[in-house]
Amino acid sequence: MSTVAIPDEQARLSLLHAYRLLDTPPDPLYDELVQLAAQLCGAEFAAITFLDAERVWLKARVGFPITEVPRKGSYCDRAVQHRQLLVIEDATCDPRLEGSVLCLGSRPLSFYAGIPLALKNGLVIGVLCVGDLEPRTLSPESQNHLHTLARQIVTNIEYQLLEARLREGQAIARMGSWEQDVINNQLFWSEELFSVLDFPREDGTPTREAFVSRIHPDDLERAFLAYHTILQDASSFSQDLRFLRRDNSVRWMHCRGQAITDHHGKVLKVVGTTMDITERKEVEEALRAMEEKHHLTHQRLESTLNQARLGTFCRDVETGQYIELSDTWYALFGIPKGAQATLSDFLQRIHPEDQALVARSIHEAQQHREGYEAEYRILRPDGSLRWLHTSAVPLYNADGVVRYLSGVTQDITEQKAIEAERERALFEAQERADRDPLTNLLNHRAFHKRLYEETERAQRERRQLAVVMFDTDNFKFFNDVYGHAIGDEVLQLIARRLEAICRPYDILARFGGDEFALLMPGVAMEAEALEERLLQALQGLVYQPQGQAVGIPLTLSLGLVLFPDRTADRTRLIPLADEQLRRAKTGAERKNEAYCARALFQSQVEGFSMLDALVTAVDNKDRYTRRHSEDVLSYCLQIARGLGLDSNVQQTLSVAALLHDVGKIGVPDSILRKPGTLTATEFAVVKQHAEMGAAIVSAVPGLGFTLDCIRHHHERWDGLGYPTGLAGEQIPFLARLMAVADAFSAMTTDRPYRQGMPEARALRILEEGAGVQWDAELVHAFLTAREIRV
Repeated sequence: MSTVAIPDEQARLSLLHAYRLLDTPPDPLYDELVQLAAQLCGAEFAAITFLDAERVWLKARVGFPITEVPRKGSYCDRAVQHRQLLVIEDATCDPRLEGSVLCLGSRPLSFYAGIPLALKNGLVIGVLCVGDLEPRTLSPESQNHLHTLARQIVTNIEYQLLEARLREGQAIARMGSWEQDVINNQLFWSEELFSVLDFPREDGTPTREAFVSRIHPDDLERAFLAYHTILQDASSFSQDLRFLRRDNSVRWMHCRGQAITDHHGKVLKVVGTTMDITERKEVEEALRAMEEKHHLTHQRLESTLNQARLGTFCRDVETGQYIELSDTWYALFGIPKGAQATLSDFLQRIHPEDQALVARSIHEAQQHREGYEAEYRILRPDGSLRWLHTSAVPLYNADGVVRYLSGVTQDITEQKAIEAERERALFEAQERADRDPLTNLLNHRAFHKRLYEETERAQRERRQLAVVMFDTDNFKFFNDVYGHAIGDEVLQLIARRLEAICRPYDILARFGGDEFALLMPGVAMEAEALEERLLQALQGLVYQPQGQAVGIPLTLSLGLVLFPDRTADRTRLIPLADEQLRRAKTGAERKNEAYCARALFQSQVEGFSMLDALVTAVDNKDRYTRRHSEDVLSYCLQIARGLGLDSNVQQTLSVAALLHDVGKIGVPDSILRKPGTLTATEFAVVKQHAEMGAAIVSAVPGLGFTLDCIRHHHERWDGLGYPTGLAGEQIPFLARLMAVADAFSAMTTDRPYRQGMPEARALRILEEGAGVQWDAELVHAFLTAREIRV
């Protein structure tokens, strides 16, 4: 099978060779990324590959014993042609691989997954891939990991290409640099070039016409000839041209250019520098008038010209006195022009942290009869700090003894700023890869990395680490009712609250969806106490929808595990915390009266477990149901005990309370979770749940004693209730009792779309409705029971 040509193949290969991306030494960053790919995908083999014309070269690898393979028929060549993630689950039976190479080296691969590495310009230069010897699948999560890692690799490559362009310019000169992309006809200027040629930076790179208008008319023909020659012959040029500044003054510029070609000799771009040599031109004129001067003077001046720098100097190594300094040198150091300067004066201007470095460089240059280069900071008289670069060479007398050090000094502050900005941009790119874009918290991948680090630290320091998983209760309600945009706002609100309760050194992440994860190093509390403190800190969280008078309460469930107290196996921490979270959401952690009653009835009352499962199904639709049923049980028992009812009656009430809303299984979700007022039609549907619940329970033998409560707990004392409109003592006694408990729970319990009212207000409503909506005697019994409870 032949290699299929890839779109932009020539441009892609030109880029690989022009920027020398192939056959380079190992890079720790790429090694780390490919190891991470193998780890996240659970693969034995992983590699970052670059595709040359006839071969696939492995830049970084895990498991592969080789550094390159033929490109023809390779999996990576298939992946590049595919232009997106290519997954081969079983190479032995994949029809797409007919005629393809089934191994890399001597080890056959059955499973392979590769994602092309596409640059911003669309050129695909290689592949990030993983593989195994046995057939397998790649999970959606692992696919997402490969996409994320591929983006990170491409970002790193883009930075390398940027640095390569900068180095090419700097290799020619250290003044204003430029780059002409011949293929795309694009021009790039360095920051210094705008200043050198006196073009306003805010106007952007000037047009060709604007640039040409600044060249002195007498030099235009030479400039055009040099540029066209370099394009035609793929050569270089070096010439001095005069330029007009905006104030019409004339400045001499030394212009250099070099053609950059591909391996076929085709010119891809031209790079070069433009240097203000007006001072040098003045020195040249002086040299012509001083040809008969002493040989040493001629040698010193010629060296200065060859260096072609800004601030020039010459120092007598015996006396330490500077015998000649350019105006620019004086200006760089903030020393008055013409002032005498010694080596001591020079060192005093250098930043204290850099003085030893410069002094040592000068001493070694004199001792070993060689030049020196140094980058250092200076403190100017106005308090400003500048970065300088000094390059010097020794000058000898007739006896071959070093007599002078002659050199140049250049302000590289702007260059240092560019380097710092590049480092900052790289850091920000890495930081973005670790952050959730919605909440700006750490993301799932970063959390696992920090979990590993913190468990290592906890073991070293023998301290406790708390791993906490949070889940937003009823979050589906926000997305279903208000839309995903509001859901995002809710997640951001929760993230800010969680950040507020964290200590400065705690680690918070969005684990995924509406789940958050928290690492709390060095906690000195028991798990129960810490859980209680966190839940207390999260109380009162409310989302206020726009245009809605009443805020919506937000609650979170959590699962907490202590390391190493609960387990010393770090791989078990997340599963254990998830299990605790699940138990918290289902109520399995609350061993209250309802929990105990449910456990008892499941063992003693036949059919109860099946009906309780239906209540759980309703709760999954409307999270209010289970908690409400448990509260109704508690309130019913408070009334029953206050009235002195026997244990059999209390058991009847307990079973009925837990099952009284089972009929809501037949109410549509859209009605059950509707935040606003129900229409008459919708309310008619809701009213059917009492009869429906009684019908469901009646089908289970042994639960007939609960039917009166389930069917009639929405009847009213005045006969205006449902489903049968019974009034007064026509309503079964236990149903009247449950009606009071049910109403109080409904009024005081938070719903996803509104907060529960204060207990005092709900009690007043019950008192006001006694003898109208509810049995007055039973309301009085409940009020009394609540007072005793308080």
